[in-house]
Amino acid sequence: MAQVPVRISATVVDEWGIEASAPFYGQANDASTIAAMETELSAFLTALDATTDGYIKSARLTLFPSLPTGIKTAAAAGSRVEQTGLLGFSASGTSKRYTADIPALSNGATVMSGDRIVLTGVDPIGVLVALLTTVGTVLKWCNAHNQQITQFIDALVAYHKKRKQLQRSSFEL
Repeated sequence: MAQVPVRISATVVDEWGIEASAPFYGQANDASTIAAMETELSAFLTALDATTDGYIKSARLTLFPSLPTGIKTAAAAGSRVEQTGLLGFSASGTSKRYTADIPALSNGATVMSGDRIVLTGVDPIGVLVALLTTVGTVLKWCNAHNQQITQFIDALVAYHKKRKQLQRSSFEL
């Protein structure tokens, strides 16, 4: 029975509509069911609600699992998160496209060919697309509105600015 670090965050809204986050940290038993976690989360949110005059707008439970062995532990030379792969999907219940981002898209020959993404089924993007469009035994991949991804549409390379803003400072005495 291993323990998985978790963060529970509740968004509390005051009478003026101003939102604040209330983060709490814990550990979850990795053999627990999601239903059991939801039961304890509900008890926590009920107790939190009694302590605040604001209302709880939403809550989030984030698991921090161990990363699998064998994945990179350092960025490749020349990698830039601005070079983003965009994978377009359709989702059930909507005619709108869902686009998933891949930051620091690899320049490797199995991922990029010239300025295009390689989409064959055995190459990395093809394997990822197959995973996202296949219903697993535990996970169904969805868009941000919990509509299940149904079909892969297209892929393209985009450049998203990710400039780190210089920290503002004051030297007033």
